[in-house]
Amino acid sequence: MTDSILKSEIDRMMESLDGELTSHSRVIDGLLDLRSASGDDVKLIAVIEESLKNIPGRSAVATEWWKTQLTTFLLMSDDTVGAQN
Repeated sequence: MTDSILKSEIDRMMESLDGELTSHSRVIDGLLDLRSASGDDVKLIAVIEESLKNIPGRSAVATEWWKTQLTTFLLMSDDTVGAQN
């Protein structure tokens, strides 16, 4: 269940990407939402927290950085599902 919520959140965030820059606060909110949706996936939570610590920029973040983070989280969630099956 948590996995589908996480993937839905990531998909929603990916679809909302537009332009070269994304608001710093929007990225923080997104990371916190993903952390909450990660359930008890310790590895994914650690990567999300590392991303929170290393957000580039003060008021805006390169959309490409944010997209890379989201893609990483999606791939990690896919790996977790594969490991459980």
